[in-house]
Formats: sequence, C-alpha cells, structure tokens
Amino acid sequence: VCDSRFLPNGVDTSLYVGGEATAQAYKPNAPIKTSVCDESSSSDYNAHKVAHWSFWRSDYKDFVPIFIKGNLLSCNSGDAAASIGNEATLEVWQPRPNGTYSSIRPGIEEGDCRASVPITTTTKSYTDDDSNIAIATDDINRIGTVEFETFAPGSIGILNGLVPSSSRDYLPYKPGAIHMFLNVEGYQPFLIELSMSELNDWIPAKISKGRFKLSGGKSSSNNSDGIEILSVTPKSRPGYELAIEVEINLFLVGNGKETHDTIGDIFCSHNLQRGRLNWIPSFFKEPISVCSAAYMDFFAL
Repeated sequence: VCDSRFLPNGVDTSLYVGGEATAQAYKPNAPIKTSVCDESSSSDYNAHKVAHWSFWRSDYKDFVPIFIKGNLLSCNSGDAAASIGNEATLEVWQPRPNGTYSSIRPGIEEGDCRASVPITTTTKSYTDDDSNIAIATDDINRIGTVEFETFAPGSIGILNGLVPSSSRDYLPYKPGAIHMFLNVEGYQPFLIELSMSELNDWIPAKISKGRFKLSGGKSSSNNSDGIEILSVTPKSRPGYELAIEVEINLFLVGNGKETHDTIGDIFCSHNLQRGRLNWIPSFFKEPISVCSAAYMDFFAL
C-alpha cells in the first residue's frame, strides 16, 4: 500500500485521492463528535435504500449500525514518521440511509451524517538507553487511532445523492460509501472512501444475505487506495437485525513540511495553476460548497 503512494522522484504534496473517492458532497466545519449519523436523525427517514442492481433500489425498514475503528499508519518509518497534533480530526461524511446527503449549505442540517472525529494520538515506542529495556507502546509507524459510529449509508443515483431528503435520485445507482478526509501538518492531504459493496464481501453470506452488494460492483481488494480492511465482524445489537464492526488501516505519506493551504487550495483545481484535481472531471470530485458555491444559488443542495 505504501509503495503505491510514493512517486519515483519523491512524495506528492498535493491531495491524494484513493480510488473512486469524491469530495463533491463535502462541507467543511462539521461538528466534533464520534457519531456520524445519529440514531435520532436516522429514524426520521422511513427506509434504508440499497441498490442491488444499477437500475433498482430496494427499501429496507431496518437500519444497520456500523462501528469503525481506524488505525492511522505512517508510510515513513522511524523518525520520519511525524506526529500529529492532539486536536487533529478525521472528517467523515456519507449519504443518509435513504441515499441523500444532508445540505451542503452552511448553517443548514449541520452534523446530519457529518462529523469531525477526534484522533487519539499514539506515543512512539522506544528503547531506554540506561536500562536497555524496550518501552513498547504500539507499532512505531502507528500515529493515531480514530473510532466512530454511524449507520449504513443508502445507495445514491445519477444526481449523486445531492437532492433534498423529500426528493428522489434516479438510476443508475451505485453503492453508498463513507467518505473520509484527513489534512494534518506533515502529511499529504488524504481523501478516501469505504464502499458498502466492498464491506459486503467480508460478511458471511448467510448473515449479510447480500444486503449491501451491488451486482457487478467492485470487489474488495483489501490493500489498495491508501486503505486496508482488516476485519468486518457481524455483531448483535438490541433492536437491530444486523450490526457490524469494521477495523481498517489508513496509510499516510509524510511530506516533510508545514503547509498553510486553505481547503480551497487543497480541493479546487482552479485555485492553483497546476491544479490539485485537474486530471479528473473536477465537478464530480471537487466539493461544490467550496469550489463552486455559485451553483447553490440555482439548485436546492
């Protein structure tokens, strides 16, 4: 995984985009909390909409709680693995169970399936020179951990879930995903997503019953795009037919410098001559709320 993150002539300091990850529905300044989709808000939506085929979504009356533990690992070993600040957060957002994102307008539906999740930093292990005793705390490349709860996101359609919750999206549909963005000093900005269709491959078929699987969708690769799935464990939880615990590794690359880039500098290709995302159709990757805010004057986003 780390080998794929390095360029032949050094480390790329621009935004790293893992696989098919997109920041189109990103909204900055999400509230600090460890619950992304809260139980109270999720119950406001009458169905969990899941696509098993690109032209059809099924409605489930029950929601699926997910607990995620992420291990933040530095691809730079030893002293080159920079520490991150105690106030660092992982920004997480996703479609609601009904397949729509909460509003990307500032001050509206704040924190609805969006969160800035605190990162617990890790003290490096070391050897005491006087006693020659190893003081072990954790993997020396581990720089922190992050834990949060949410509900399984619904499948989005051709409008990418950017419609009012009372409206509908249209086919073709694709799996719901949990998006994650990390921007901390000393490391390359990092955008990845965790697809529900990939998680389905890890759950025994007799338990999942193909709940999250999109026919013809991407199979779980487990070791690419800066993210590694370690385990997906079905759990019992009162009031729910299915709940799952997920552990993942997130791999970060140090860039060896302080940066003062704004969110616009990181995401918006038009802000920089060389662009951060100018190698992909920018509208479908860059956050509308940051890079194309004028669109919000014409669409109910």
